[in-house]
Amino acid sequence: MAHKEDTSKQQSGQEKPVTRRDKVVVTKVTEQELAQIKSSADQCGMTRSDFIRARALGYKPRLRLSNAALDGLRQLAACRTDMVNFANALHGLSDNEKIRLFRQQPTMLEWYEKVAYITNRVTDFLQSAQTANSYPAGTTNEEAKEDGA
Repeated sequence: MAHKEDTSKQQSGQEKPVTRRDKVVVTKVTEQELAQIKSSADQCGMTRSDFIRARALGYKPRLRLSNAALDGLRQLAACRTDMVNFANALHGLSDNEKIRLFRQQPTMLEWYEKVAYITNRVTDFLQSAQTANSYPAGTTNEEAKEDGA
């Protein structure tokens, strides 16, 4: 019975093909180079293998965020949440209710458009920060590669 479920998933295309890394690349480095590789990989929150693979494939891994930067991101995410909640509340009001509430509809519409733009930019930034160094495990994102790679 489990076999039937497995084949039905494969036929419907729900499962992604598994890419196995079974080839090994060996290189000799000096003590200083090894220390630099270890340090760089640690700073990026990556294993040495993942770091070297990313660099060899033309990616430039980003440093892991500091505690202060993570705290700033949390605060930014909280601000974004407040802005989204406010925008959703405004969106739920009828035009007459919005006019009565703010009495200057053109000003509020201009403000709302700016808030929506900022909210989208904050969302984009948060998503890019959260997905740092998630390559090269099957990614085809050429934008994450360095120039000339």
